[in-house]
Amino acid sequence: MDIFTEQIVKRKFSGKDWAIAAGAVLLAMVLIYIGVFILLPLTMMPLIAVLVIAGSIYGVYWVVSSRNLEFEYSVTNGDLTVDKIINKKRRKRVVSFDVHNTEEMGKYDANRMAQRQVDKQLMAGESETGEGDWFILARTPKYGRTLLVFSPNENVLNGIKAGLPRQMRIDVFGRN
Repeated sequence: MDIFTEQIVKRKFSGKDWAIAAGAVLLAMVLIYIGVFILLPLTMMPLIAVLVIAGSIYGVYWVVSSRNLEFEYSVTNGDLTVDKIINKKRRKRVVSFDVHNTEEMGKYDANRMAQRQVDKQLMAGESETGEGDWFILARTPKYGRTLLVFSPNENVLNGIKAGLPRQMRIDVFGRN
């Protein structure tokens, strides 16, 4: 029987995102000020000032909209794929691996996982802190020993459960 399930999770706007947006707006305001009050009166070509102003406004739009993130989890016959969707326009593959190669899985606890030696940590959940999320520790071809923190629903968990080795399935989900 083939198993396919997917889920899209929207990343919540965090304090870091607000700080980046505020910094981009402040930088744009400085550049617009320079364009209007310094470049425009000093140069004979107002086109330069207009380009600086337009570039500043577009830069703010690009920086703020690039913080609008969603993650798509797809489980197909034991293969877990996580993609990052940026502003509902661009898609980037975060990680893909066979869940049969999972070393460890469970509820994420930042204090407990800080002691683990990993090559790459990927935060692909609703929040950047991983509070209330799940984790999978697995070897991936691209990153080596990888810690994936994500926010799966029941369907995705069931898809992953079907691909896990028997003993790990019992350890993580019990005997149901």
